[in-house]
Amino acid sequence: MYNLNPFTEEHNLLRQSMRQFVQTEITPHVAEWEANKVCDREVFRKMGEAGFFGVTFPTEYGGSGMDMWGAVVIGEELAWANIGGLAMSLYAHTYLPLPAINALGTEEQKQKYLVPAIKGEKICALGVTEPGAGSDVGGITTTAEDMGDHYLVNGSKMFITNGTMADFILLAVRTGEGHQLSLLLFDTNIEGFSAIPVHNKLGMHSSDTGQLFFENCKVPKSALLGDENFGFYYIMNNFQEERLIASITATAGAEHAMEKAKKYMKERKAFGKPIGSFQVLRHKLAKMAVDVEACRSISYRAVAEFMEYGPAAVKIITMAKAFACETAVNVINESLQIHGGWGYMEDYGVARSFRDMRLLTVGGGTTEIMYEIISKMEVDEVRHERQLMDSRK
Repeated sequence: MYNLNPFTEEHNLLRQSMRQFVQTEITPHVAEWEANKVCDREVFRKMGEAGFFGVTFPTEYGGSGMDMWGAVVIGEELAWANIGGLAMSLYAHTYLPLPAINALGTEEQKQKYLVPAIKGEKICALGVTEPGAGSDVGGITTTAEDMGDHYLVNGSKMFITNGTMADFILLAVRTGEGHQLSLLLFDTNIEGFSAIPVHNKLGMHSSDTGQLFFENCKVPKSALLGDENFGFYYIMNNFQEERLIASITATAGAEHAMEKAKKYMKERKAFGKPIGSFQVLRHKLAKMAVDVEACRSISYRAVAEFMEYGPAAVKIITMAKAFACETAVNVINESLQIHGGWGYMEDYGVARSFRDMRLLTVGGGTTEIMYEIISKMEVDEVRHERQLMDSRK
């Protein structure tokens, strides 16, 4: 059973600092970044300078050495900024490539990539998704041919967050048959690499999304992260932190939208009285509150189990990702409905919340994939229990 109040005084101080950072360094630029459909690189540097990228990483590499609840604090405060694209770019930089580098990297790799990424001096991306392979990681076709003293990389990637801004990419490549994939630390200044922005998105406008191309790119053998042909398993483990942060982000985003609806219900009048006096809307808000609390409960439990079991907590993390992201979309939709015509406009920010949140039911593994994972685990558990019962007879 996780602590119902897991946040220490250290976490609370971090929250105050992050909230102040959002107010001074992010909120004033939201309209500009949304209009330009990309965030400023400078915000990465400022995040790194303030120590917000390194909260859960070891102190010897520039981190703070805090537990996962520190990451929860950062994720929640970013979600309350209501600029999902920027939040996605920042956590894609932090919790997609960096945990793998920290866990698998050599000391030389950590000094070259992990340290400057934590400082915000280098921007990184995770290169897994391809035009023909998303949740089906085993379907990756980008290849890294062993040329003796280097790899020759050819292929393409699609929908890569920070794709055109990245200084380096944690790149998933095929090095064998079946699930024999590997991870390379790919510097984007390598000859033969190119990237183009993907702009025609429903939401997440302030996030840099790119399509990447690799044409006979020579990558040194020293760029291999971990063991060759074990990349598939590394990616599967790495997905857990991504999905965990997604559930936290969804929960905080839903709560933000609910609070906006609550405020609007007190201010907006119809038929001579605040619309919050109408039972139909009060009950709608009550349902939203129940949903937000349910999201928080399952997401916080997933964090607690992740801290205890690591990536082995896959079942509850998968459940949290599926439930929180789908529920958050529904809560934000109800907030938009409560705002009426103004909710459909950009003025109150609810329309942006709705557009941005919709991606979380797709990115990091679709809800349907989450259900497939859960269903397989449920069947396997039932089979295991039956085998135990049979062995006792």
